[in-house]
Amino acid sequence: LSGAHTIGKARCATFSSRLMGVQPDSTIQTEYLTSLQQLCTQGFVINNDTLAPLDLVTPAAFDNQYYANLRSGEGLLQTDQVLYSNGTETTRELVEFYTQHQSKFFENFKKSMIKMGNIKPLTGTSGEIRRNCRSINSHSSA
Repeated sequence: LSGAHTIGKARCATFSSRLMGVQPDSTIQTEYLTSLQQLCTQGFVINNDTLAPLDLVTPAAFDNQYYANLRSGEGLLQTDQVLYSNGTETTRELVEFYTQHQSKFFENFKKSMIKMGNIKPLTGTSGEIRRNCRSINSHSSA
């Protein structure tokens, strides 16, 4: 399902830690790093609300370019880039495979989306709707 990142945008706040500091993320291709630093900074300050395309090459197309981007060190999000740069042999092989076989990516993505759509949500006291998707709701006792 990571291949869904072939379309859409992310705020600089979600990946700025890869761009700055004494040692920027070494898995980012140099020219891409420079362009992201220019896009996301005003002077020496990160503009967290600036948006960057998840797929630099074909930002408005649902295709397998996302995987080619990972191979060339142009994965925007660190969680995506590690699939190739620091991933297991299996994840690297999948990136290579989907780079070369767009129809298989489409087929497997479709199957994965259907599978995820069939997951039954927790209801009642077994689950909760998060107020903020990034953290578990705090429950204060009365």
